[in-house]
Amino acid sequence: MNDPKVHILLSTYNGSNYILEQLHSIFQQTYQNFTLFIRDDGSSDNTLALIDQYKEQHPEYASKINILPNLSNSNLGYMESFWTLLQKCGNADIYSFCDQDDVWLPDKLMQGVKFLTAHDNSLPLLYFSSFYLCNEDLSQRSPAPQVSLPIGFKDVLFYTPAFGFSIMINECLRNTALKISDRRNLPHDGWMQKLAAAFGKILYDPTPTAYYRRHGLAVTTENQSTRSLIRNWISHDILGSSMSETHYVISRFYQEYASSVSEENQKILKLFGTDQKGLIIWWKRLTYRPHLRPTAGGRLALKICFFLNRY
Repeated sequence: MNDPKVHILLSTYNGSNYILEQLHSIFQQTYQNFTLFIRDDGSSDNTLALIDQYKEQHPEYASKINILPNLSNSNLGYMESFWTLLQKCGNADIYSFCDQDDVWLPDKLMQGVKFLTAHDNSLPLLYFSSFYLCNEDLSQRSPAPQVSLPIGFKDVLFYTPAFGFSIMINECLRNTALKISDRRNLPHDGWMQKLAAAFGKILYDPTPTAYYRRHGLAVTTENQSTRSLIRNWISHDILGSSMSETHYVISRFYQEYASSVSEENQKILKLFGTDQKGLIIWWKRLTYRPHLRPTAGGRLALKICFFLNRY
């Protein structure tokens, strides 16, 4: 495929603090065959005014910026907003998800295009890259943890190795995703990873291609420690609503695709996607041997959830 067309999908919401910096990094990409589609999700600040200002100050980029209308200024939430962008942006060869407050490194698009075009385009393909974890003003930076390969279907059930802003997908994966009967409450990034793992391939690039801001947090060893991760899993998985939300997504995937995935993945979906309760299924989940998360802390939190029937 020569010079494939890329659609960049950017959902904004009260992003005035960083949107200009992100726009600048997008238009400084070494790969330029793209159109930027923006949907504002009901901002109450001047995000849209800043985007219009950017277009006026950079007329050479204006034709590459397409703002989807939101006449009612409705707030759909990030999940439905990104699904709307994916549906309404029209056809391209590759689609790249984009957050409003990160900064892309110059070769981000080029890296994704190289990876995706090197594989069988008739399969649903998802590419994602590494990145730098940063504090709010980007003055502190540290590489994201490396991802273990290969990434199979079981590896994306209770864990999403790819962050949304780092994901690029091909047309086949987009078409597959948009056929789903009901997209409500389904995170676009996690759903894409499940589809690619079940029916195509997930491609990981260890090269950092973006600065990922973590607002209000310093990028320190403590923030990335196992202790910190365990605290997060306890508050979200064990005591919070994270596991019920995860179960909803897996059960939706089970409803949509149980009959079309491989026999091995059918067994996994039946075990974790069913709404059935009882001692037998509780025991099978608790004693399931393959690792469902990459770290010991994450696996422990998941086992506790299974033991307490919090899933």
